Amino acid sequence: MDFSAPLLPILEAGAPMILLLGAVFSRISAIVFLTPGLGERAIPVRVRLAAAICITIVIAPMVLSSDMRPPEQPAEILALYAAETLSGLVIGFGLRILVFTLQIAGAITAQHLSLAQLFGPTVGFDSESPFAAILVMAGVALAAATGMHIHLVGAIADVYETLPFGMFPGAEETGEWSTNRVGEALFKALALSSPFVILGFLYSLALAAASRAMPQLMAAFVGAPAITLAGLALFAAAAPILLFEWLEGFQNVLFDLFAGRL
Repeated sequence: MDFSAPLLPILEAGAPMILLLGAVFSRISAIVFLTPGLGERAIPVRVRLAAAICITIVIAPMVLSSDMRPPEQPAEILALYAAETLSGLVIGFGLRILVFTLQIAGAITAQHLSLAQLFGPTVGFDSESPFAAILVMAGVALAAATGMHIHLVGAIADVYETLPFGMFPGAEETGEWSTNRVGEALFKALALSSPFVILGFLYSLALAAASRAMPQLMAAFVGAPAITLAGLALFAAAAPILLFEWLEGFQNVLFDLFAGRL
């Protein structure tokens, strides 16, 4: 006796909707696996997968309608899934660049405080300086504490107006937007690390003056502890301000993924 026979009509009736749900999931999963917080290495893959499924369940009714029908040809189905996956990767990149901003700012800071050779624990996949690790960990935690996951669902729903379901992102528009986003990230990283750049510049001037006045003095050995201590003190004082400045840019991007500025 075939116990699955009664289920066949139900499966056949739901097959079109399952295909459409899979397409929505393709976009959502690409976003979740790249977004700050959920996309970090410290988060288990099963947790990220569960988050993608839950967000898909929330988003799908807003995107799909009962009269929508998926394409019937295999090539058209493949194109649908490719378009949704590419859209998700574009959106995920726009969010992931925010983490790159903190990593670049931390790298610049470590370079100017003569601590670039040290590597600390990280939430990402690459080794990075202790300053970058602290900024990334604190930034991700701060974003999560301010309801990032809730705003993320709303941002994903809103972006369907810019990148409609089943449509490939325009190559020219995507390229221009990505270039602008990378430029904004580099500018933001330099702005966040500017206090330490100034401190490093002043340290270099003081070191040059000391070497000029006392050539026999090993000024670098004397100044290294001083720049480290001053840098740590400045970092402790400035980090909260820098993180809240970064959080403001992060929220601007979440509220409008394609027009929000960092």
